[in-house]
Amino acid sequence: MAATRTLMTRTRPLAIAAAVLLAGFAAAPAGAHHSYAMYDGTIYRVFTGVMVRVIPNAAHFEMHFVPLNDERTALVRDDDGEPLVWVVQMESAAEAFRHGITRDSFPQGTVFSLGVHPRRDGRPAGDRGDSGLFRCPEGSTPMAGLHCDSVDGNTAFGPGEIPEPGPVDAGRR
Repeated sequence: MAATRTLMTRTRPLAIAAAVLLAGFAAAPAGAHHSYAMYDGTIYRVFTGVMVRVIPNAAHFEMHFVPLNDERTALVRDDDGEPLVWVVQMESAAEAFRHGITRDSFPQGTVFSLGVHPRRDGRPAGDRGDSGLFRCPEGSTPMAGLHCDSVDGNTAFGPGEIPEPGPVDAGRR
């Protein structure tokens, strides 16, 4: 009996260590990143829009916004006349926070600009990719056809610039 107890005492830490190690391996796929295949990474659509809400999920920070028209005088609307809400998936909440992007830095009604790799299926959603993100000063919008990076007093969040709309250069992504 004493020999059995001694053997159990010696092997128990090894069994616990093995279980922790196996759990770590098993959890790795769960923590792995999902595919970006739903987004067309070969093109950018560039938007200046009005913030509807920010969702700082751990996996991906999300921004929900309604684009402004090219004249910067009205919200873009869908076929039913409702504001057309776009959802942009961004980096992790932790990475966004490092760039100064928080729920408080983009309250509802904030005007901002960024580039988006749109969904392949045409839904109003996309991924920020490497695009810059710029907030217009409160109460201001850019001139027709321009974006917040052109407005004096804009705030840049993280690295990057507003991309040119259209196909992405082969060396950029």
